[in-house]
Amino acid sequence: MTKPLTQAQRLRMIKKAHKNVVKKQKVAERKALQETRALTKAVKKAGQHAPKNLDAFSEESMYYSDKEVNDYIKGSSIYESYQSMQDE
Repeated sequence: MTKPLTQAQRLRMIKKAHKNVVKKQKVAERKALQETRALTKAVKKAGQHAPKNLDAFSEESMYYSDKEVNDYIKGSSIYESYQSMQDE
């Protein structure tokens, strides 16, 4: 038969359990912060590849004539594939 716990022993057990909970929360917060930093870094890296940074949206590419655009498209392999599908 076990002896009932004293009030001091119960308080020690409660404090120990509380420390464990706080420790787990801090670990979870650190992990969440690391994940947030990693995502932020990934988003910044992806931002370099955003459409605003593509050559098609550069100022020098904004003013091509329709003829220049059509000539470029007709010279592409995608257009050739499209034409071969139209011929069938």
